[in-house]
Amino acid sequence: MFKNKRIRFEGRKESNEQMRNQVDKLVARRFYIVMGVIVVFGCIFAIRLFNAQIRNAEYYDGKLEQYNTNMFNVDAVRGEITDRNYKQLVYNKNVICATYYSVKGIKDQEIKAIVRFLTTNCKVDISSVTKREKKDYLIMKDPKYVESLITKSEKKALESDDDYSTKYYNLELKRISDDILKKKLSDNDIKYYKLYSTIKQCTSGSAVLLQGISVKEASIIAENSTLLRGIQVTSDWERAFGVSLMHQTLGRLTTKKQGLPATLKDRLLALDYTNDARVGTSGIEQSYEDILKGVPSTYQLTYGTNGTPQVSQVSEGTNGANVQLSIDYDIQKNISNYIDKQLQAHRGEPFNKHIYCILEDPKTGEIIAMVGRQMDRKTGKIIDYSAGNYYSAYLIGSTMKAAVVYTAFKNHVIKPNHYESDGPEGLKIAGTATKHSWRKSGFGNLTEVSAFAYSSNIWMMKVIIKLAGGHYQYNRPLKINPIGFTKLRNGAGELGLGVKTGIDINGEALGYRGKGTNPGLLLNFAIGQYDTYTNVQLATYATTLANGGVRLKPHLYKSSYTVDDDGEIVTLNQAKKQVMDDVSDHKTAFAQIKKGMKAVVSYGTLASQMAGFKYNVWAKTGTAEDYSYSYPTDYPNHMVIGYAGKTNPEIVCTVIVERQKANNSAPGVFKYALTQYFEKYGYGGQKPAKKEKAATTTKQST
Repeated sequence: MFKNKRIRFEGRKESNEQMRNQVDKLVARRFYIVMGVIVVFGCIFAIRLFNAQIRNAEYYDGKLEQYNTNMFNVDAVRGEITDRNYKQLVYNKNVICATYYSVKGIKDQEIKAIVRFLTTNCKVDISSVTKREKKDYLIMKDPKYVESLITKSEKKALESDDDYSTKYYNLELKRISDDILKKKLSDNDIKYYKLYSTIKQCTSGSAVLLQGISVKEASIIAENSTLLRGIQVTSDWERAFGVSLMHQTLGRLTTKKQGLPATLKDRLLALDYTNDARVGTSGIEQSYEDILKGVPSTYQLTYGTNGTPQVSQVSEGTNGANVQLSIDYDIQKNISNYIDKQLQAHRGEPFNKHIYCILEDPKTGEIIAMVGRQMDRKTGKIIDYSAGNYYSAYLIGSTMKAAVVYTAFKNHVIKPNHYESDGPEGLKIAGTATKHSWRKSGFGNLTEVSAFAYSSNIWMMKVIIKLAGGHYQYNRPLKINPIGFTKLRNGAGELGLGVKTGIDINGEALGYRGKGTNPGLLLNFAIGQYDTYTNVQLATYATTLANGGVRLKPHLYKSSYTVDDDGEIVTLNQAKKQVMDDVSDHKTAFAQIKKGMKAVVSYGTLASQMAGFKYNVWAKTGTAEDYSYSYPTDYPNHMVIGYAGKTNPEIVCTVIVERQKANNSAPGVFKYALTQYFEKYGYGGQKPAKKEKAATTTKQST
């Protein structure tokens, strides 16, 4: 049965051979797998290398160039600011600078050599160096000495703090006193480390080292360019005032060193400003930043093999446009000089520090002059405070009475020729002092027109009591509805008082609004002895009266423009009249107010001062009691508001004189300002005898 089957016996030799064959097969298989992976990765690498070196060569060359290139912006030349006749108010002054363009891999030894050369051969201005910067310079100069100012225990206490470096640095700054700075840091040290720290911190782009250098200094720098790697002579500009007045109103600009203001930084960076861009921070400079700033130029900084920078322009910027204001600077200056004489003449008035005057065109809202003067009572020095016209608020006395008459007509409290009695008994509420008009004997029976003319307090108080739903009886308690305050504020606001005017400049004040609502305060409110208002509100108020109820937005901006190659002015944009409110449907109210303002000049409180004045005027006077720091003596504010024109209003004028007791400069300033305007711009459509020659020609842009 076993005949056809062979029996095979495997020994050790066979087993070893079989195992060896299996191992060989396993190794071979793994070898093929590894080789396959290598081939695949090799193919992938070859494909990527092909893409990088041939197919996408231009892309990667650009990337390489980008990594070796810095892009930076240079501010465009800022637009100028002029008055309505193109007189230069703010301009740019050209300056020569030494600018450092960052050098790649620059050694500390080279930086020190550059700084030593510049401090030896150039004037370094250190007037703007702050105390904080001086402390940093001392830390750079003598770190071991500064470190010695901190005790070991203080240092050990800080070591466990996560914010060790910052707290240690702040402690160093705190320990460096003014005396230490004087002893350890000379002016030459400050000059040296000012330049040294600027170069050290400039790791990309550029930084201005020296500004306003002389031609000789610029030549020395240019001649030693091989020693002064990265430093080039460049031209720049700095802002300058062309006039001595209105600096607050015209505004300020940051410097490159100051950079963007902290409060606006995030918003400006989002608008593509650079950190060291110069930007308007106040006044017209801030309000019209978008027009004045222009578009910056872009430059490219490339580097050679030794790290030396090469500067080339990528895109050319455009200069900012110019802003023309509605102000007539000659009139502004003349009124300022007149007011200065008034302040000097009345130096005996202990509280008379400010006088303000505004001229406004009632047809457009253009402000022709906005004068504010401030006297130092101790020295007698007078400075410009034109911004006080919209910063400072005052009690306005009887100039408030037009708002009372308007509100009474609007709320149907009175009709034309409404009589109220103003007698020697005055007006008395039980438990309070008797109130009188400025003439205690009174003026008898008055209508709204004659009450306006004589500035009757009693007439206004009796009408305001009716407005508040009260019933007046002599020496009896008086009950009123507090809504009377709201009605009067609403009426005054429609005319321009107690609301922001919207003047095109930041920082406009609203003034004080009283919170009490007792009857006595309402009576004070009716005669301008409660809420306070700015002079620009008074000017808006007077303009609304001149326009018969149309309230305009006052503005300083007249137009923006550029100058072409032929020297001609190309107007880009012009201001448009903006109507803020229109209550002209109350025609009866405005007609009666106009009659009252004419009566003031004809036979009322301003008649003697305006006698012989050759221009046709409508006006209202005001005297506001003020006992601040002088009780029981009153040093009142004086106001005159009004408008003038041959047949229709041509110009509005408002004047506030702060706290004169023995004098009243307001009527004189009022007349002088109107005369200045009419002598220059004509009266009743007639041009003045001597017409000024136009300084430039203009054309509209297409």
